[in-house]
Order: sequence, then structure tokens, then C-alpha cells
Amino acid sequence: MDNVTHALAGLLLADATVSYVQRRIGRASPMGAEAPSLARFRRAAVVLGIAAAEFPDADLVYSGPMVAMGKLGYLLHHRGHTHTVVWALVSAVVLWWATRWWWQRGLKGRERADASSAIVSRVGARALFMLALVGTLSHLALDFTNSYGVHPFWPFDNRWYYGDAVFIVEPWLMVVAIPPLAWGPRGIAGRVLLLLALVAILALCWFAGQVSPPVALGITIMSLVGMLLQRAVSAAARPLTGIAAWVVVTIMFFLSSVQARAVVTELVNDGSLRDVVLTPAAADPRCFSAMVVTSTSTEYRVTTATVAPWSSGLNAAGCLSTGSGAGRNTLGALPGTSPSVPFAASPAVAWGETWAVPRAEFVALAATRCEFAAAMRFMRTPVWSLDASGMAIVTDARFGVGGGGFAGLSVAPGTGCPLTGKWIPPWVPPRADVLAPGR
Repeated sequence: MDNVTHALAGLLLADATVSYVQRRIGRASPMGAEAPSLARFRRAAVVLGIAAAEFPDADLVYSGPMVAMGKLGYLLHHRGHTHTVVWALVSAVVLWWATRWWWQRGLKGRERADASSAIVSRVGARALFMLALVGTLSHLALDFTNSYGVHPFWPFDNRWYYGDAVFIVEPWLMVVAIPPLAWGPRGIAGRVLLLLALVAILALCWFAGQVSPPVALGITIMSLVGMLLQRAVSAAARPLTGIAAWVVVTIMFFLSSVQARAVVTELVNDGSLRDVVLTPAAADPRCFSAMVVTSTSTEYRVTTATVAPWSSGLNAAGCLSTGSGAGRNTLGALPGTSPSVPFAASPAVAWGETWAVPRAEFVALAATRCEFAAAMRFMRTPVWSLDASGMAIVTDARFGVGGGGFAGLSVAPGTGCPLTGKWIPPWVPPRADVLAPGR
């Protein structure tokens, strides 16, 4: 997910933590008085919530430059070891310790001796640890929801896991998070920043070309309704309502993703199906872009499609005509691409084009070119072209085709391996099912 969404998740968790501690103080303090240290605790919780929710992306510091593999290093190490449960546990302890030290260090002697402050210190320390842990795990959970994937169970399980359900910059998540945060325990500057963020999100929905006008109108109306409703909600309940709405939105997209996969699986029923890569239209779970990976004993194929999981209301042709952003993935002029698709038609699926090569070529490239084999530890929908000199331009079709794209690599022929001695992570290749059937 994008870093704004991660930050909003961390803020919601921080506000929920502060609300919990306030309730505990109210029950434990005879006069129900607010501890002098509570304001500093709020600041500590906000900083910790955002830091924990963003911390797994610390791999951006070393993925690429420090592993001396350039773009390939980024592909292999971003969402790598820092996006694991092991890292979440370790980093939660470190972040919790640092935050607790900063929080306690800032309290004056009289505040430390205050009875209410003692309650805050005792209850808040435990609450901050849970915030650090849940905040870090929230990053893994959010990154799982899209088609990029994570492998959270290293070193016990090195496989990739993909949610294929939520757009990587999902407007609905931001729209349900900002109203309870804007009405929460914020200063003027914080409220203004959140409201400006909401305006920016709505502007992007209307003008970026990724969201259809009817959906953009729905998001705009719901954001205004959310702001009005949150004003009437109690301060203690606001973060919980935001978290609950976030969960509801996520479940809605996952239900549509499951249905979209079932629709495709029903049509590709010849035993060749290996994977269905799904990306929903921004803010619209009625429409998905799909890349369908199939293979036989002799051929490897990637087929594009637009899928309408609930086609009784809006079919695939309707998705293509709404301007929602679904169905725009294309294999372009990649050699081996054909408009012919070997699967049955359906109102729920509008097939695009198929790229096909001999499976033996795939196996040979992975066996003879170490950079190609290393890239396969990341690439879920690998496609490539070979020029007259034998140079392979390989990329992951999830992110466009061509060597200049986000995942595009140029792999030269040769017997040497420029990656000898480099830090190659142990991730199981997503297409191990094609390279070594039966694994």
C-alpha cells in the first residue's frame, strides 16, 4: 500500500490506544482527573503509531544500492525481510522501548510523582507495546491485500502470499479513516492537514482518470456524510468506528476478489490454470483487471482480461466503458502476443490478449541465466523478448511491459554470473509451478 494509507492506519490505532488509556484512567482515578502526563502520552502514541505502521518500509534504505544489484536488488529486497512477522516482533520491541524512554524522559519530577500520572505510566506502557506490535503488523496486513504480495512467515515459509483484493492506493480506505481522525484529539495544524488530504483524495478521484464519475460522486457524498456523522459520535468511539469501517471496506473488496477468481476459474477449466492475478479498479469492487497465467507441458501463457465479479449488475463490457481504470492492462507489442484467447467468452469476463512462448524457453532461461533466475524469485507474471544478440528483456507484466518499466530488466547471455556473492533472498519463485511442475 501507499505510505499515506499506512500512516492513516497508524493514526487510527494510536487514537484507539489513547482512548483506551483515557478510559482506564477514568476508572482508576478517584476524581476521574486527567493525568498531567496524558498530553505527552498522546504525542508519544501518535508518533509511535505512524512509525510502527511505516517501519517495514525501512528496507528502502538498503534494497538496491546497498545490495549492489540495482533494480533487481529492489525487486528482491523491497517487501523482503522487513515485511515478516519476525521483523514485526523485533521492531515492535525496539520502537516501544525508544518511545517509552522518550515519553518518560520528558516528564518532570512532580508529574512522575502524581498519582494519576503513575496510572498513565503503568497502563500506557503496556498500551504502547500493543500499539507498536499491531502497528507494525498492520503494514504487513495492508501490503498483503494487493497483488504485489508479501512473504510474512520467513524463515519458516518463503512463499509469496497475495490478497489480490485492494487497489494499492485505495480511496475508500482514506475516506473512511480521515473523518474520525479529523474530529479526534488533534491540534489545528493536524486537522487542517487531514482535511487537505481529504480534499486531495477527492480531487484525484475526479480528475486522475482512475475512478469513474459515478463512483467519484459516491465517494464525495460519503466523505461529507462521514464528517457530519463523526461529529455526533463520542470521542471514545471515533477511532473504533474508523477501524470498523476500514474492516468493512476491506471485506467488501475481498468478497469481490473471491468471486472474480471463481468466475475466471470456471472458464479456464482445462487444467492449465496456474494463477489469476487480480487488481480491482480504484474505489470500485465491481470491476477487476486480471492476468491469467496458464501452462501446458509445451507452452507458457499470460492472458489479460477484465472481470466483473457481479455481472448481473455490471458486466465486463460495462467495466470497460465506465472509465474506472479496470481492463487497461496490456501486453502491447510484445513478440508472441495475439488477440486470440483460448478460453470461452462470458458476460463476466472480457478477454484481452494472450502472450505465449514455449515452456522449454522459460525453463532454459532460468537454468542458464542467473539474473533471470533471481528475478523469478519476485516475478509473478514474467514476460520477455529476445533480440538478435540473445539479450532478454524480461519484466513482470503486473507492472507493464518493456525494459524501462518498474520491473523491467535486461539480461545478457553468457556463462558467467554477475550475481556471484550477492545477497539473493530465498523467496520461492511464484512461477515454480511452471519451472518445476509438481513442486
